[in-house]
Amino acid sequence: MNEKTALGQVMGAMSMGLAFAGRETFYFDDLGRVLNLKIVNLLITLIAILLVISGCSTQVPKEENKVGDISRHSVFNLDAETIKSLEKGIIKGTPLRLDNDIKMSDVERIWGKPNEHFDHEDIQTYGYTIENQNFIINEDEMKEIYSIQVELDYSKAEILEMMGKPTKPGNIFIYEKENYIIQFEKFNNKWRLILRKK
Repeated sequence: MNEKTALGQVMGAMSMGLAFAGRETFYFDDLGRVLNLKIVNLLITLIAILLVISGCSTQVPKEENKVGDISRHSVFNLDAETIKSLEKGIIKGTPLRLDNDIKMSDVERIWGKPNEHFDHEDIQTYGYTIENQNFIINEDEMKEIYSIQVELDYSKAEILEMMGKPTKPGNIFIYEKENYIIQFEKFNNKWRLILRKK
């Protein structure tokens, strides 16, 4: 079907239908021209038609992100390469890692001061928002980072497709690796990756 022809048909039908409904009758001359259209009626009809057409216009829906789409986040994305890094305790694309003695001072040197800081006596929690992606870092009383959380825009199905079957079944997906636990949990309608030491 030709889109322009169909749109023309809809516009013509809407114009005639709205005009007829607005006046309930048309008076025509011998040449078939409408005699009873006033400029105000014409403007009202035209505005109504334009509003209806703009509301009904067809737009191609934006394609949803596919699993492995590396442009979903600008900082951390879940793909095959980042999953390999997670297994080594590294949050790829960030200064965050559990595989060595990284300290909060190292993170602050790269990302600056955190947006949030919560003092839980023995445990310190730091929150960063980097390029619209949230990161939470937990530090123990020895000043060691033991847990990193990353907010994700992935669905449950996408996470399971990328990660495979969890080590432990349930609503929280846990993947036990040699030295680290990779966990996915839903918080406030968003999935969160939690990487922690065993």
